Amino acid sequence: MAESTKPCTVYQYFGVSGQLLYVGITERGVRRAHEHADLKDWWELAVGCTLEHFATRDEVLAREADLIRRFRPPYNQQHNPERALPLAERSGASVLAQPKPRGVTPGTLKARRRAYYAATPEQRAQMPCVHCQERPTHRGPSCLICQQARPKYTSDQ
Repeated sequence: MAESTKPCTVYQYFGVSGQLLYVGITERGVRRAHEHADLKDWWELAVGCTLEHFATRDEVLAREADLIRRFRPPYNQQHNPERALPLAERSGASVLAQPKPRGVTPGTLKARRRAYYAATPEQRAQMPCVHCQERPTHRGPSCLICQQARPKYTSDQ
């Protein structure tokens, strides 16, 4: 298998007390943060984030596994030696406030995005755009027209 040469990023989210909450990797930048904001209960606990950029996916995978094994962020499952423990019993979890139940108002953009990510690939192919609710999606939850209309996030902004 050929190694991916596309640049990748390791990100770490921290709680108010400095506790590492979650470690992840992405090649999709800020789009991954939007997915976490829509889908993860720990998102409301996060107050800071660090990014480390690497030239290859193999480097990123090794760094992510090392960070999770070493610091045992409570919301990570993969590579976490404490994954079998309930969240409240994981190291560092006692300093975390429990996230508030996330009520998502039906019909909102957040609810439509959650439904999109909860669907199977076959269902996603039939779903309308989460923004305009008309056209079928191109790739991801938004149709091509809505993707082009949204501002692009670049390192210059």
